[in-house]
Parts: sequence; C-alpha cells; structure tokens
Amino acid sequence: MKSENRGFTLVELMIVIAIIGILITIGGVSFTRELPHYRLKGDAGTIHRSMMTARTQATSSGRQFAITFDLDASPQEYFLQEGNANSGSTAWTTRAYRKELSPSVHIAQVVDDGGTKTSGTARVIFNPNGSCGTGDVFLGSAAHGYRVFLTPTTGRVQSHEGWS
Repeated sequence: MKSENRGFTLVELMIVIAIIGILITIGGVSFTRELPHYRLKGDAGTIHRSMMTARTQATSSGRQFAITFDLDASPQEYFLQEGNANSGSTAWTTRAYRKELSPSVHIAQVVDDGGTKTSGTARVIFNPNGSCGTGDVFLGSAAHGYRVFLTPTTGRVQSHEGWS
C-alpha cells in the first residue's frame, strides 16, 4: 500500500499568513481611526445613564439630586450630588459616584439653570416629582459630537449624535 501525505506546502502556509497579516493591518488602521468616535459615543452614553440614575435617586428618595460637571478638570469629570431638600436645595453632598471622561473626549459646553458654561462647574438638577432643571451637555464639536439633553417638565433624558 502506498501512503499519501496530506497537508499544506510551505508556500501555501506563507500565502495564508500573508493574507492574515494584510487583514489585521487593514482592521487595525480602521479601528485606530474610529477609536476617538467610539470613546465619544461611550462617554455620551455614560452621561445619559448617569443622568437617569440621578433622576431615579431623586424620585425614590424625595430629595433633589444633581449631576455636577467639573469642566476645568483634566480629564473632565462629573459626579452625583444629593441636595438637602426636595426643592431649592442650598447644600449639596457629593455621593460616591464620580466619572472621568476619556482623555480624548471634551465637553464643549453645559447648559444648566445658570446659563451656558464652558468652564468652571455646571449642575443639572433633578427633582423628586420627576421634573428637572435645564440640562444640555454638548460633547465633541458641532461637526462631530453628541448632545445629551433633558425635557424639564418630565425629566426625560435623551441623547443623539450631533448638536442639533
């Protein structure tokens, strides 16, 4: 009986390895180019969820809660605060909930009850009845950014790509 050798030749293996290398290179370049967009989208989603958390805390505790943005920090950050009353809080206690933005992500401006802020701190307040103050967070740039915004009467949190 004659035995047959089955397998791949060295040339065939080298061709497959070269093709895999080319595909990895193309994928790596594409991923690297899109990484800032993924970080921006991820941080917009995290801010959205954080605002929903503040709204839930306010409605379940009977006190005002707020998300406070530190626009001067590097990287920028925000944290959850609890007010001392159900409306018109005069003192705010920072809760153990602090988030930093990705280093490449920048909050361009936050609109709160005090107006438009591009530096300092901005506080978006949620009330126990489900309503909230003014709240708009603009991340990135008008050409390539995300907007997280609130409906004051209902406290609804929404976000979408672009600033409009």
